[in-house]
Amino acid sequence: MTDKPILDENSVPSCLENIRRDELEVTFLGTGSSQPSKYRNVTAIYFNLFSNGSLLLDCGEGTLAQLKRRYGMEGAESAVRNLACIWISHIHADHHVGLVRVLTLRRDLLKGVSHDPLIVLGPSQLKRFLDAYQRLEDLDMQFLDNKATTLFSWETFELDNESNKNNELVIERDEDVKNGNLTSCRESCSQGSSKRLKISVTVAKIETFALLNRLKKVLNEAGIERLISFPVVHCPESFGVVLKAADRINSIGKAIPGWKVVYSGDTRPCSEMIEASQGATILIHEATFEDGMAGEAIAKNHSTTKEAIEVGNLAAAYRVILTHFSQRYPKIPVLDEISMHKTCIAFDLMTINLADLHVLPKLIPYLKLLFRTEMLIDNSDDHVEEAGL
Repeated sequence: MTDKPILDENSVPSCLENIRRDELEVTFLGTGSSQPSKYRNVTAIYFNLFSNGSLLLDCGEGTLAQLKRRYGMEGAESAVRNLACIWISHIHADHHVGLVRVLTLRRDLLKGVSHDPLIVLGPSQLKRFLDAYQRLEDLDMQFLDNKATTLFSWETFELDNESNKNNELVIERDEDVKNGNLTSCRESCSQGSSKRLKISVTVAKIETFALLNRLKKVLNEAGIERLISFPVVHCPESFGVVLKAADRINSIGKAIPGWKVVYSGDTRPCSEMIEASQGATILIHEATFEDGMAGEAIAKNHSTTKEAIEVGNLAAAYRVILTHFSQRYPKIPVLDEISMHKTCIAFDLMTINLADLHVLPKLIPYLKLLFRTEMLIDNSDDHVEEAGL
């Protein structure tokens, strides 16, 4: 945590200098919690990287339908076809139930076309769900545990890739894992008992290391320098994620640092969240409850609006976008305009271009005016707000 903000609230970060409109668009496909409602679907965030492809962060029920509503049938198919990967924050159903529909559509769209399985990142519990489903039909995907993409895991991966010492087994081609060509490696390297022990441990890591190599390549092709998962405070194996774009060169040859987007998943405010969000261009943070419901937020391991904004302030994020609202707030959550000077609230199907970040906070007064007769709390959905969701 820093004592002084990295970025003055009125200054524009250097990563936005001469930013083009084809760098990044973020579309909120679902901004509600627990289960779909009339006005807010459950969580999914689509990252349009234009010619570099796309990403999905979380994939709640109805995500594919929301893509079709936002982009039309052909646009949704193009978005799914060009996915680089899908990242899932935790095992709660409102964050992953739409995953199978997206995966099967991609499989069908690419049938007969040379392609690799889509990498799906998530908690280990999600793998059990996907493995069970794949007994029914092939999902054309490869699973990578979020724990393998923490900062520590990435550093370990890089060290192991560089060292290659003591004749430990290294898989240089993804095809070796994909095609199951590991037997000969085991046989050729299993000389002596200590060697066998070393190789058995190494072989257990082969698939993860091969997937990390492929993920790194896929991300680089999408213009993403880093994807780092970090633990947050919600249910077991809950994660947030940092996406850092590669640096770019402007028209006069000047190096411009890449943007940084951080997504909280579901969480209580925590030191890991603040540290990961330092200097973020965009912090997307859950704000399930209004400020007067802090006790319920604590009980269910969620955040209030004020807490989410405070995380952004402590991390000196340039813009904070609030999402994952309780369905008791049908159209607009309860807001304190005074603390919203660099904050915006997300709506379903809202698209934000990186080039428009400077205007976001100016929308709040107009949103309050637009929904002035509807800023009432709807308690009819309280029964669906299950503990922990």
